[in-house]
Amino acid sequence: MSRAFLAILALLLAGCDDSPRNGAPSLDIEDPEFKQGQIFQKQGDPRRALESFLKVIDSRKNAAESHLEAGRMYLDLDDPLPAIYHFNQYIRLKPGSQQTAIVKQMVRTAEKQFMKKLPGQPLEPDAAGSVDLNARMRALQLENDRLKKDLSEYTRLRPSDPAPAVAQPVTPPKAGPGKTYTVVAGDNPTRISFKVYGNGARANDIMRANADKVPNPQGLKPGMVLTIPE
Repeated sequence: MSRAFLAILALLLAGCDDSPRNGAPSLDIEDPEFKQGQIFQKQGDPRRALESFLKVIDSRKNAAESHLEAGRMYLDLDDPLPAIYHFNQYIRLKPGSQQTAIVKQMVRTAEKQFMKKLPGQPLEPDAAGSVDLNARMRALQLENDRLKKDLSEYTRLRPSDPAPAVAQPVTPPKAGPGKTYTVVAGDNPTRISFKVYGNGARANDIMRANADKVPNPQGLKPGMVLTIPE
């Protein structure tokens, strides 16, 4: 009776590992998908290799070696953040492994790779050679919030856009001798002479030609049409 009980207990314990229900070996490195991933890896196809390793991870709770290989594939694909996650999963599952120190170094490599992708000045590892990503991301978020605040303050204090300029009367095209000229605001005989003849010497001629309309220079009014003498 006791032997039968022990046999049943052994079977129950065997069923408590992380093996897939189809009876595949308990070690993830013996999983067919893991071996297929290694084949793709040797063929230089990291994407298909990654798919195989992720399938093992999805089907097993403690697929430490698959996490390690998935992290390597993500690094090869220049995708450091998921690489960091899978490396840390390996360290969590196998803290006492002989490879743990190497994997920690791979984490630092992935962190540096991630930092190079950030805009602006790349962030360097600290004195211990590691990078606290959470702290760095918080620092970046604070810097981003500060820049937003500065921009908002600048926008608030910026002088308002200047009011549209009041349309000025359009100066009529220069009139030549024997033509007419329409007086605009600010005109006087000398200024009109400059506009018409290019000099102010003909101011009196203009006044004499328009004596019937303008008895004196003070009588010039915007809108008046003057005769320009030859």
